[in-house]
Amino acid sequence: RFRDKLEMIVAELLSEKQHAEWLLSTTRSECTKQISELDSQIQIMDSKKSDGARIEAGASARKSDSQGAIASIEREGRKLLSVFKRQSADCRSELKNLRNTVCGSKKLKQEVITIEAKQRKGARLEINDCSVGSWRPQECMNTKVAQQLEGQGIYNPQKAVSARRPLKSILHKCGPGGGIQWFLRGKVSPPQTPEYGASCPPLRLKTVCNDFECPVDCKLSDWEGWSACSKSCDGGLKRRIRGVTVYPQWGGDECDATKDEQTCNALSCDRPCLLHNWGRWRACTRACDRGMRWRSRKIKRAATGDGRCPRTFSKARYERRVCNAQPCPLDVVCVARMDLLIGIDASGSMGLSGWKAQRTALLQLVNRMALSKASGIQLGVLKFAYKITVLSQLTDDKKKLISAITKTKFDRWTTNIGGAFRSMKGMLQFGRRDAPSICMLWTDGRPSRPSSKYDASLGAKSLRSSCRVMVVTMRPAVPKSYVSPWVSHPKSQNVMVVNHPNLMVEKVMKVNTFVCGRVQTFLDWTKAQKVTKATSTR
Repeated sequence: RFRDKLEMIVAELLSEKQHAEWLLSTTRSECTKQISELDSQIQIMDSKKSDGARIEAGASARKSDSQGAIASIEREGRKLLSVFKRQSADCRSELKNLRNTVCGSKKLKQEVITIEAKQRKGARLEINDCSVGSWRPQECMNTKVAQQLEGQGIYNPQKAVSARRPLKSILHKCGPGGGIQWFLRGKVSPPQTPEYGASCPPLRLKTVCNDFECPVDCKLSDWEGWSACSKSCDGGLKRRIRGVTVYPQWGGDECDATKDEQTCNALSCDRPCLLHNWGRWRACTRACDRGMRWRSRKIKRAATGDGRCPRTFSKARYERRVCNAQPCPLDVVCVARMDLLIGIDASGSMGLSGWKAQRTALLQLVNRMALSKASGIQLGVLKFAYKITVLSQLTDDKKKLISAITKTKFDRWTTNIGGAFRSMKGMLQFGRRDAPSICMLWTDGRPSRPSSKYDASLGAKSLRSSCRVMVVTMRPAVPKSYVSPWVSHPKSQNVMVVNHPNLMVEKVMKVNTFVCGRVQTFLDWTKAQKVTKATSTR
């Protein structure tokens, strides 16, 4: 007794240690993950901050340069305007004087000729000078082209256009040094009395044109990605920006918008959840004695704020139907196609007689299963106490299974249910991908400590994602309500109560129909086997 108690204390301490190590490992993993996520977010924010500072510095420098350039241009503009006004006034005064001089000269010339005519006793002469039309400005031409055309006597660029020389290559729109522009005018009337009338002034005038920088249009980079929405609901804003790669100069087109905003997450914060469509109906849980089929709806989008969502087993999300309600035959063989793992209890609370009864029941159950890797059952068995012993991996070798079960011994020690669940998950790696998996545990005891119970719950939760978990309890001390949190859904279909381990032999057929989704009577199955053998021998 002392040894049993000491072993139980050691087992409890080891279980507590394992639980503490698991909690520490989980906490470290979560902390590491959160630290990694936070570091990533900080790096992104630092990068954005650096980019923002760089853009701001560049913008400030450009603003300062632009302000200086604008001030310089304004000063130069005022100066040029003042010079223009002064020169315009001087030009108008000079033109007026020239007109007066010309007019006076004409009058004086006419008087002199009149006096001369009187002295010669001749008729009075009327003097008419050459008159010309207004200047006609031609288009501004490229300097080299204009010089070539001048040698050919061509001053109008339109007359020089040909297939090999388009108008675009002749004209000069802008650029340092400018181009050449001709002003042309024609004779309106030639001079009369040529020896006295003034000859025609020049009919062509060459000037520099378009001597200014070409306009530079603004150029923008591509839009950056949208920022995160400022609010998760009730309407937020998301933003994006783009940079200026070329700033406008010398009258070029101004830049379009470099910032853009859109509303996002406009839905109310208080919204109900959104559900997927109904899933498929699950296969019937039993072949007879009233099984169950069910289907459910998963959450597609969680509820937010004060929005509501139906509970998992409410009518809006869960439906079930009774199936295979007929009574089971007395002697049946399980012919379902599945991978079945059975864990048997070898802890001290079973007692030697209970252990033997459980082992005998398992042997009888093996003899009532159609083992076949191709089309039937693969069976794996383990026993659990303090230690976990795998008696057989998943196999369809009946002789190997019976031998392993017959030779196994009673361990005693404590009840390591969590370890049994974890071992079953490891055994599933040898299963078939196209066959359903069922993990059934037989036990007559509770985990000895709260930590052991917690460990069992964790093991069951992990196992439920890989197979259908079922439990057969063999003591009133382990009621249905105690093991229900471990098993798969629906709970009522995955827990079976046997009041004592010694009764397991009597309940073998019940256990068989409890776990099997398709059965045949032993007689029908035997006949089918004989027919199969006879067919194969032909």
